[in-house]
Amino acid sequence: MPAVTKSANLHSPEAALEAFLDTVIPVARASAVDLEYADNRVLSADLVAPKDYPHYDLCFMDGFAVRAKDTAGARPGSGIALRCTEDEEVGQGECVQVHTGSALPPGADAVVKVEDTEVVAGGIRIYREAASGDNFTPRGKSIRRGEIVFKAGMQLKPTNIALLASLGLTEVEVYDRPRVLIIPTGDELVERGKEAGPGKINESNGLMCQLLVKRYGGKPALWNIVPDNLEKLTEAVRAGLRYDLIVTTGGTSVGKRDLMPGIVASMGKIVVHGVGMRPGRPVGMGYVEEGDRRTPIVFLPGFPDACAVSAMFFVCPAVRKLGRYPPMRYPTGAAIVAGASHIGHRSRSITKVRVQDGRAMPVPTVGPTPLEGEYTYVITPENGEHGEGEKVELKYFE
Repeated sequence: MPAVTKSANLHSPEAALEAFLDTVIPVARASAVDLEYADNRVLSADLVAPKDYPHYDLCFMDGFAVRAKDTAGARPGSGIALRCTEDEEVGQGECVQVHTGSALPPGADAVVKVEDTEVVAGGIRIYREAASGDNFTPRGKSIRRGEIVFKAGMQLKPTNIALLASLGLTEVEVYDRPRVLIIPTGDELVERGKEAGPGKINESNGLMCQLLVKRYGGKPALWNIVPDNLEKLTEAVRAGLRYDLIVTTGGTSVGKRDLMPGIVASMGKIVVHGVGMRPGRPVGMGYVEEGDRRTPIVFLPGFPDACAVSAMFFVCPAVRKLGRYPPMRYPTGAAIVAGASHIGHRSRSITKVRVQDGRAMPVPTVGPTPLEGEYTYVITPENGEHGEGEKVELKYFE
C-alpha cells in the first residue's frame, strides 16, 4: 500500500503517483511519420545510418583547397604563392577555391581559410601554414553506414531530425502517441457556447484537460458531457476501454452525485482515492477492465483549481509513461512572497502566483489574472507555510 501523510491518513502525492504508475503500461504501437511531424516523438527502433555522414570529404570553411605540404613556411608577412586551377585535381603548387559545403577536390588534403590569403595575379598568396586535415570533415568521420545513429527510446529534437534529413531520410518509425479519452461529468454542466442559467456552468475542465494532454504528448479525445447518472457514466467509462488512458472530471468526492469511485471499483480497481494535496484532495486513480482490456483511469475533482492541479500532478506522468517520453522537466525559478500573502496548509499545497519584479502574489489557479507579470506555481510542504518576505521556489507547470 502507498505511504500516507500525517494529514487525515491521505496518500502522499509521491506515493499515490508511484502506486498508480505501477498499473500503467507504455504503448507498444508504432508507425512511420514524416520528419516534419517527428519533433518530440520517441523512436520505436534503433535508427541505422543508410550512408556515411558526411558522404564526401566536406569543406566547412570558405577558402582554398591545397596540398598542405605546399604551404610549408607560410606565415604573416611571408606568404607563399599558389596557382588557382579549374582542374578537378589539385596538383603541386596549385589550389582550388571552395566554399562551405563544397567537396574537397582530389589531391588536396587541407583547406586554407580565405581570410588567410590574398588574391594575386594568377592565383593567391597564403599567409598561414596549413596542416593535413585542416578545415574539412573526412567522409564518414561522424557516422559510418550501418552504424546506429539513435537508439530506440530516444525522444527526437529538431537538431536530431536535421541529421536524419541530412542522411537522406524522409520518415522515421516512432511510438504512437497515447490515446486519452476525457469525460466531463456533472448535471450542472452545459456545453460551451450555450446559455448557462442559475445552477449551471459552461463546461471547461474537459477542454482544459484536453489541452494539457496535448501538451504532455498525448492524443486526446473529448467525450460529450455525461450527467450524474450511473448507467450513462458507466457506458462512457466502458467506451474508454478502447483508449490508453481515461480521464474523468467531477464526481470524485463522497456526495450522492459523486459516482466515479463506485464505478471504477465496480469495473476494476481503485489504487488511490484521496491525496494529501491542496487543491486536489479528492483525486482518484486506478484501472477499469473488461475481458482482455485494462485501461488506467484518473478521476479528477470537478472544482476547476483542483482539476487543474491534479491533472498536472497525475495525468501528466501517466501520459508521459504511456508514450515512453522522459519525465517532464519543468523550468524553475525563485521569488519573494509579496505583501501580506500567506501560502501554506496542513496538506501539500500548490499555489498559483503572479510574479513581478521578483515578488510573488497568490492568484486563483483558474481565474482572472489581468495584471502584467508571469504566472507560475509555488509548492509548499505538508504543514509548511511561506510568509511575507520569504524566498520561495517557483515551478512553471504551464
